[in-house]
This record gives sequence, C-alpha cells and structure tokens, in this order.
Amino acid sequence: MKLGTLALLLLVALVQPSWSPAAQQTGASAESPALTTRLALRDLWVEHIFWVRNYAVANQTGQRQQAEVAATQVVDNAKAIAGSIAPLYGQPAADQLLKLLAGHWGAIKGYSDATLAKNDAGKKAAVAELTSNAKAIAKFLSDANPNLPEDALVSMLGAHGGHHVAQIDQLAKGGFAGEAMTWQAMRKHMLVLADTLGAALVKQFPDKF
Repeated sequence: MKLGTLALLLLVALVQPSWSPAAQQTGASAESPALTTRLALRDLWVEHIFWVRNYAVANQTGQRQQAEVAATQVVDNAKAIAGSIAPLYGQPAADQLLKLLAGHWGAIKGYSDATLAKNDAGKKAAVAELTSNAKAIAKFLSDANPNLPEDALVSMLGAHGGHHVAQIDQLAKGGFAGEAMTWQAMRKHMLVLADTLGAALVKQFPDKF
C-alpha cells in the first residue's frame, strides 16, 4: 500500500477515541497491508504536528528563515496527505481535501501570527476559522466514508485544533512545561488517529487489503 492511499484515513481516525477495538477488527498481522497503512499514517500525521510546532516556535522567537522553512514543510505535508486519497477516491477528492487542509493550516498560522502581534481580535477570528474548517473537513470525511459519523468527526477535529491553540498560547507565555505535556497529548492523539483510520480504511475497502 502506497503512502499516498493513507491520507484520508488519518483524518478519519478522529472518529474513534481509541484504536485497540478497531485494530482488532482488522485482523492485521505483521507485514500485512493493513499494518503498513497504519504505520505510514502515523508518520504522516506526526509530521504534521512536528512542522506546525516548528513554525510556532520559530515565529514566536522571530526566526523568520526557520519559520519559512517550517511553513513550506507544513504545506508539503498537506499535499502528501491530500494526494494520498487519490488512488481510492479520485483526484477531485484529493484536490478538495487539499483546500480543506490549507484552511486548517491557514487558521493555525493566523492564530500564531495574531498571538505574536498580541491581536486578540485576530486570535478570535482564527479560532472561528479553525472551528468552521473542522466542520467542513468532518463533512467531507463523513461523505467519503459512510462509516464515519459527522458529529463525532467534528468533536475530534475540534480537539485537534484545540491542541494547536493551547500549544501556541503556552509557547507565547513561556509555559514550556505545560507545552511539553500538550505535545505529548497531540502526539498521542495523532497515533490514535492513524491507527483508527487504518482500521476504518480496511473496513471500507476490504478488497484492497
């Protein structure tokens, strides 16, 4: 299974609070396509939060060149995620997902920039955009996979966005111990997303695995 086929799944993983039950349903074994998919999804989404954090840190400390590189990597990662669904859902769906992921990143970047500028109105607007985007992504994923309840996706995507906001606030205030805890929560959340998403993909496309 190519890494490209994994993107939608990772976002879809937001639906389920834990991976273990779903994973057991896949019957994944060592070196199976299902396991390969799960591991690739983990890499893809941990990379997302890794580069977003790098941008937030660089932006907060005025490291413009570092921030630009991190932003480029965030965009490249979003393209990889969007492109990954094309083999299963088609290029139009991949293009739509990329637009939605661009909105997600735009809201996070906007919040970081507004935080740096001490612009409370800008922060509020960014959070509203992040919330609206989460609902749009949830609808997209739910429409793509009938096994994914839209309301559950909205809740899980909202939690993901909340991690980004909390992390940026903590970095801005120098709350590094708290930010370390937030990072651990974000990473755990991404692993749950990847694992659950892999199980959801196997369920929707059993003939592919």
